[in-house]
Amino acid sequence: MRVAPVVCVLAWSVWALVSAQEGEEIVLPRQMGAINDYANVLGGARADLEAQIETIKENFHVQIVVLASIYDPFDDAAVYAQRIWESWKLGKRTVLLVFVKEQTQNVWAFEFRAGEEIRELFRPEQLGRLRDGLEYHLERQRIKTALEESVAAVQAMLDGSYGQPPPRASGEGQLLWVFVLVGLIGLGGIALGVRAFFRNRCPRCGARLRSYRSHHSAHYRSCPFCGYSRRY
Repeated sequence: MRVAPVVCVLAWSVWALVSAQEGEEIVLPRQMGAINDYANVLGGARADLEAQIETIKENFHVQIVVLASIYDPFDDAAVYAQRIWESWKLGKRTVLLVFVKEQTQNVWAFEFRAGEEIRELFRPEQLGRLRDGLEYHLERQRIKTALEESVAAVQAMLDGSYGQPPPRASGEGQLLWVFVLVGLIGLGGIALGVRAFFRNRCPRCGARLRSYRSHHSAHYRSCPFCGYSRRY
């Protein structure tokens, strides 16, 4: 268990609350890296998220910075996110994901900020869809899930897969053709069986035809009941 980060989080939260109550200058949390979990919501998922953020940085040259906080001195998530952006002096190819608990309404809010060089990579309709999805988790206090999904969504927006159906498995198409081929063979077998069945039956009465040879050595089939006959 990481005791030091938890102690720092609690100490900062208490100090920020006391400072706000005494009317002193507002104190913002310090940046501690890509993940700033002042709300202590990630737990054991932190290492995996750090690895994912590092992969995004290597592949797209975009730095994701995450902040989770239980205190907003402005009681306005948009203002809080903007002040954090300015205070931390984040770069032109940086994405800031802020999850903060609003004091007045006692609810969690989400804010997104992106540097000027990459801002156009994130379309408004995509961000709107992201907010709607995260709101579901925030209303249910699933902050860790919301945080993880926000990072995954940013990655999907960067690689162009956001909102697209998941790719098929490599062998799925071949397997489909196997099923189609087996089905066609089965239908062919059934058709041949039906044809053979009716070939040996009288079309008039349905009785089984018998095979005969005429005096000219010609082979033919004949019905012993109704007299129907036909050559092979």
